[in-house]
Parts: sequence; structure tokens; C-alpha cells
Amino acid sequence: MNNIKFAGFGWDGYTGQITRIKEGFKSLGHELAYDNPDIIFCNDPGQYVKAIQHKQKYPKAFLILNFLDIPWHFPDVLKKITNETKLMKMADMVTVISHKVKKDLSKFYDGKIDVIYNPVKDVEYNSNIKKENNFLYVGRANDPIKRIKLAYEALKILNKENELIICGMEDPKFGNYLGIVKDEKLNELYNSSKIVLLPSKAEGIGLSMIEGMICGSVPIVCSDNLTAKEFAPKEFFCEPDPLSLKKKIEEVEKEYSNYTEIALKYGKQYKDQFNKKTIANNILEIYRKKIN
Repeated sequence: MNNIKFAGFGWDGYTGQITRIKEGFKSLGHELAYDNPDIIFCNDPGQYVKAIQHKQKYPKAFLILNFLDIPWHFPDVLKKITNETKLMKMADMVTVISHKVKKDLSKFYDGKIDVIYNPVKDVEYNSNIKKENNFLYVGRANDPIKRIKLAYEALKILNKENELIICGMEDPKFGNYLGIVKDEKLNELYNSSKIVLLPSKAEGIGLSMIEGMICGSVPIVCSDNLTAKEFAPKEFFCEPDPLSLKKKIEEVEKEYSNYTEIALKYGKQYKDQFNKKTIANNILEIYRKKIN
């Protein structure tokens, strides 16, 4: 495909997805440009209006509004999703980051929806790094839907609550909190950690689960997290209560080499499937089909 001008709207910070999507387009030889772009891509409903206004300025541009998830636990979620789906009708295409999110959004939006996923961070398996850490959590620790306290209670039963390493923008006031870490450090943590805990009730994707598998770390996820069932094998699931999680931790620790082998098998596939170049190509494929 000839050189494409790509304009990305969204949270353009270290923890934001739009940054890595831009990197994907640039690494494929395309141009990041807001002046007369070919594709306008927005993955933040808070910036849908801004992206739509840019489309109005450049009507030949192809507008994609990407949707991350429905925060079902928000008190005003129905009002929020109604407003967002009205804006989606102005897009040339609506995309989502998982089939679970597509199913949820289809209850409110009757237009065509494509799945493109989100890119993982720049992590990879390194067999030279020893598994010296036991438990890792990556994400927003104080969001109630993430249920990090469920993991904490399970670890307390095992007298291992002090072995939990936590990365992200929120400090839960327990465990070893490191804050936001750069990709190099995160890659080291995934490779050096035996288990990645993802006790969330819901996720758009749950990238820490996928990034953990890429690095040979075993994710433990809860059975009511329907999105996780798209990506994690049944061996990694437990019921959403501390005793069940504690039991699963003990099972994984007892047969760790077997669980690691499963994680690496999936991780090898996901390394390519969720690569930022792959995601950029997924977006380009949607664009190509529409213009041809």
C-alpha cells in the first residue's frame, strides 16, 4: 500500500494505546500527519468529537472510531453509551478491541463493527532472566472492577501478601508498589515473575495476561471475566473468590513447568497477533477494503 497519512486521537501518553498504534504505522513506513490525513483513528470516546471535527475539516479522510469497553459498573453507563453510539453513526467504521466488547456494543449500536485488538507493550521472552519474583499485578489497582483485593486476600491466606509486585498509576497501599515503569523494566518484571494475577471481573482485553504469557509468566484469571476466555486457556482460570484463587496458585506452583509451557505456547502466537505493526496492518486492512 502506498504511503498513508495517519492521524491518531486518544490518550497519547506512555500508558495510552494510541502511542503504540502510531509507532506501528511509522514502523511500516507510513506518515503521522494531521494535515489532510487518509485515516483518522480515535480510540478515546472523550475525543470522538475532536476526531469528528477533524473529519469535517478533511471530508475525504476515512474516520474510524475505536471503542475500548463498556464500564458496566458506572452509575451513568447507559447515558454514556447512548451519547457515544450517537457519535459512532458519524464514523466510516466502528472498531472494538475484543469480541466480548463487540457483543456488548452490539446491544446499543446496530452498525457494522470490526475487531482490531490493542497492541501489547514492547515485551518478549528472555530465557536468561530467572523467575525470582512470585506474583505480579499490572494495571489500575484502585478500580473496583479490577478486584485486586481478591488477589491480596488469597495471598494473605498463603502468607505471601508481601511477595506481590504492583505496577500502574494507582497505589493500593499494599504489596510492593513500583508505580508506572518503562517497557524495559516491565519486560524484566514479566520475565522474572512466575505468576501474573488478573482477578478482574471485566476487561476490554486484559493486556497484562497476554504480555505475561509472551514472557513465559503464568496468568491466573477469574471465570467471570468473559473477555479473558477469548485469550487464556481453561488451565489458567479459577472462581472469583480468595479460596479458589489460593487453590489455583498452589496448583500452578506445584506443576509450574507444565503451566509455563502452556503460557509460552500461547505467548508465541500473541507476540505476533498483538504486535503494534500487526494492529496497524489490521487498521490498514479495514481502510483498504472500504476504499477498493
